[in-house]
Amino acid sequence: MKHTFRRLLAPLAVALTTALPLLVAGPADASSMYFSRDSGRSASVDWLEVGTLPAPVLGNAHLGSLYVEDLGKGRFNIFGWVEDYECVDGALPGGGHGEEKDKESDCEFVDYREIKAGDNTTFTMDRKFNTASLSGTLNVIGGHDGQVLGTPPVEMTWTGIGNLTKSTEEYTYDDGVSSYSSKYSFSGREADVEGRIGPMIFDDEPAEYSFAEMGSFKNVERGRG
Repeated sequence: MKHTFRRLLAPLAVALTTALPLLVAGPADASSMYFSRDSGRSASVDWLEVGTLPAPVLGNAHLGSLYVEDLGKGRFNIFGWVEDYECVDGALPGGGHGEEKDKESDCEFVDYREIKAGDNTTFTMDRKFNTASLSGTLNVIGGHDGQVLGTPPVEMTWTGIGNLTKSTEEYTYDDGVSSYSSKYSFSGREADVEGRIGPMIFDDEPAEYSFAEMGSFKNVERGRG
């Protein structure tokens, strides 16, 4: 059974933007300003994997997130991460779905890993967001020292579910000296994801879940200070 949980990938989309500084002429204390705009197509998935995985992976529960930006003409970017937890029996990270022990405090954070594209990774996605696929290998990198921990094979398929929908997330900050605002818009559909990353298989245990999307995005940022 799949459980929708909060989308964690908007910050990754924001990280893809390229800031365009606008220098403001005037007094010596004049603030600098910047503006950036980015748009594209993407496929993403967030998941929970339950159980131990082969060394050097620690913990018995693993929250992961993977974001693929389609750059066109066979080009793409991949960003991802996995948080590893050691949980007591019946508990899962983030509250979980245990019958008795479902507190996040029953899970101890033990490790963090990053995910990037490997040397032979390929990604395809159709224009109408009906299907997408990722295959080849990924680089799993230690979150503390940047060491490549492994190059697991990846075989994933996204299949679009339901009608296209639109959503917008906005954020504004202004303390009188500096300011920042962003607007992230997404148009796409939810997706079912199947396959694996190395020994991690999506949704092959009762307590596991994933939430996936495919679509197009637009992100606008501006700031001062």
